[in-house]
Amino acid sequence: AVLGSLPAAVVRELGPAMVKQTIQIYARLRPTKKPIALYSLAEDGGGPVLEFVVPHDAADGFINNKRESYKFKFQKIFDQGGKQEDIFESIAKPVAEKCTV
Repeated sequence: AVLGSLPAAVVRELGPAMVKQTIQIYARLRPTKKPIALYSLAEDGGGPVLEFVVPHDAADGFINNKRESYKFKFQKIFDQGGKQEDIFESIAKPVAEKCTV
């Protein structure tokens, strides 16, 4: 039998506690000196969504068929005003506390 995408032998060796852990993806937006895209934050049923909009540049003089919108889902998104302390409290501290128990 397979649990998720792990073979049963791996699940038995790791134990159920290890299998329950999942990879979590976070985003931190930092201000830039020269922005090249617009972004927006929204909520989806599965969590926060970050959308980048890279507008086509008509001044280039050629047809650009690349898409303009790119969407990414995360467990949590820290906007440009996010502080290092907030990020530590949300992400690193819970991990460190699990390791010391």
